[in-house]
Amino acid sequence: MKGKYDDIEIRGIVSAVPENTVCNLDYIKKIENRRIKKQVKLTGIKNRHVCLNGQTAADLASVAADKLLDFLQWDRDNIDVLIFVTQSPELSRPATAFLIQQRLNIGKNCLVYDINLGCSGYVGGLTTMAGLLLATKGRGLLLVGESHAMEGGGKSTSSLLVGDAASATALEYCENHSMVFRHYSDGTRANYIYKPFNKPGFMDGNAVLLFGLNDVVESVKEFQKENHLTGDDVDYYVFHQAQRMIVEGVAQGAGLPTDKVLFSSDDYGNTSSASIPLTICLHANHSQKDGRKKFFMCGFGIGLSWGIVYAEIDSKAILPLIASDYVYDDRDVFQ
Repeated sequence: MKGKYDDIEIRGIVSAVPENTVCNLDYIKKIENRRIKKQVKLTGIKNRHVCLNGQTAADLASVAADKLLDFLQWDRDNIDVLIFVTQSPELSRPATAFLIQQRLNIGKNCLVYDINLGCSGYVGGLTTMAGLLLATKGRGLLLVGESHAMEGGGKSTSSLLVGDAASATALEYCENHSMVFRHYSDGTRANYIYKPFNKPGFMDGNAVLLFGLNDVVESVKEFQKENHLTGDDVDYYVFHQAQRMIVEGVAQGAGLPTDKVLFSSDDYGNTSSASIPLTICLHANHSQKDGRKKFFMCGFGIGLSWGIVYAEIDSKAILPLIASDYVYDDRDVFQ
């Protein structure tokens, strides 16, 4: 699927992580596992932020969204759509987006729902919301986030890859702004990354690596060719932060200028759907040197699914990354 939305603008981005930081190198000292040492060196993921004391992705997303709404000074009764992209819901049902709506005091005249999607979730969410707002000519709030890391890692080296984070992005109908997109899905490879109910998750690491270095690379090349994008048309390339090796491999394979590729996985790990906006916010001070910036955003992962969104964002709308351990106390009613 490919297309272009005219008259849609990203008005603001805020990302949040837990204050608690875990150093992957500490695992080497604790259990003296050579495999862990090799993995830390290979992936480049040295630190991760991990939720504690019952904090969830919805807590982080609510904190980020509240800050963003205050920054924009939006009327909370005048938001058309609230979408939460997550694979870490609070409940089996209803959608976690309803809890966040209540926390943020968003009015009833609003469409609210969750999207179950992982590492491509941010670009998928942007496209979904943009399509709705093009019809309503209004405002929307896209939330993404996961809280799935395990501080005590144990014998699972996969836990050394993932970090917890969430983000809030505001979109609005606004003339003379555009968003170009393309999305792909391949259910025949759904068994590459999956998690059954009440069982541990599984990932075929080698297959996922080849997926990134082949399918994603070719899609990046194709997108740039179709949209006649040159080096001057992109200020920053922001990929899903699976791990440094994969992102570097994709950038190299697609022939991208390395100085325009942003990273965050070294200190935050793989934060799934939140990794693209987190990376943008992490480099907020860097991107704020001049007015509007052109972002090439590419998410890829579980499904398998992958997609690209190309859009301009006003540097003033990108807020620095925040850390929070806040836990909302509104869950008693669901016990």
